[in-house]
Amino acid sequence: QAAQCLCGPSAAQLCAPMFNALFGSQAAGTGDAPVTLHIYDLGTAFQGPNMVAKAVGTGAYHAGVEVYGAEWSFSCCGDGPYRTGIFCVPPRGCDAHAYREALPMGNTRLTKREVRALIDKLYKEWPGSDYDLL
Repeated sequence: QAAQCLCGPSAAQLCAPMFNALFGSQAAGTGDAPVTLHIYDLGTAFQGPNMVAKAVGTGAYHAGVEVYGAEWSFSCCGDGPYRTGIFCVPPRGCDAHAYREALPMGNTRLTKREVRALIDKLYKEWPGSDYDLL
């Protein structure tokens, strides 16, 4: 079952168990994991207009990047000690938006530990207050 796409304190509560399970101290990873871009319409009201807009290369979308079994994204809501806008959901699990499609992006050369270090860095560098819809 998909999880609600959240911001605020619930996002940290959702991300922490997933983050620890995927990137805990015992998780090594091989450095050859698929990366998928998940595209969502901003909501069901955007599905029709986005079908037309996509034909000319535009639209109103939300996206998340899946790696090592978690989908990572950015929103306007700040959470946790860094007021980060970074959050995670299970793949294809951002229920606040209408799922559209998956785009395979190849494989990452990063191990699970390296992905964790990158996400830790992004948590600190990308506060939710920096989010700009345009």
